[in-house]
Amino acid sequence: MWGTQDFPDGSGPEFTERAEEAKRECAAAASRGELTWRHVLTEEFYEALAESDPEALRTELVQTAAVAVKWIQSLDGRHGKTTHRSKGDTEKLVRDRIPDIIRVAGRAPQTRIAHPEEYAHLLRAKLYEEVGEYVASRDPEELADVLEVIHALAALHSVTPAELEERRSTKAAIRGGFSDRLVLRQP
Repeated sequence: MWGTQDFPDGSGPEFTERAEEAKRECAAAASRGELTWRHVLTEEFYEALAESDPEALRTELVQTAAVAVKWIQSLDGRHGKTTHRSKGDTEKLVRDRIPDIIRVAGRAPQTRIAHPEEYAHLLRAKLYEEVGEYVASRDPEELADVLEVIHALAALHSVTPAELEERRSTKAAIRGGFSDRLVLRQP
């Protein structure tokens, strides 16, 4: 956002005691059953500040960033925002006939019905999943899955596929499409 920036690290052993204090606070909160993201991120942050070795500092900064991302995912999940699915997730929204297909294959699917409040969240996560599959494979067949999710999301807004196409067409008439392959340079 701000271009190339090259500042000194400003980290080192003078932060070791603060890192140890953050670890103690984190452990105490966990033992009381009061652990928060603030505790975990503070511990990781001060562990990074206490490092002066570039490789160790890099490792601690990656851990700090990972905790921040997990906190964002947790926050988004609690407030119905879109999150990116990870390979460890055990639930995902599937097409209506997938359980039947699994049964025909001789397995017993375990399913549940999504609560109305979580349905939009699950659809947004599904959109990321399907777009990711298309990006990874470049298989146009995956675009049909993307479109199915888009239609389901539009239905949440009481927009029919025909109305969605009308909106797309109107925007294309005003702003154009992407067939000219134009790339805008940002200053």
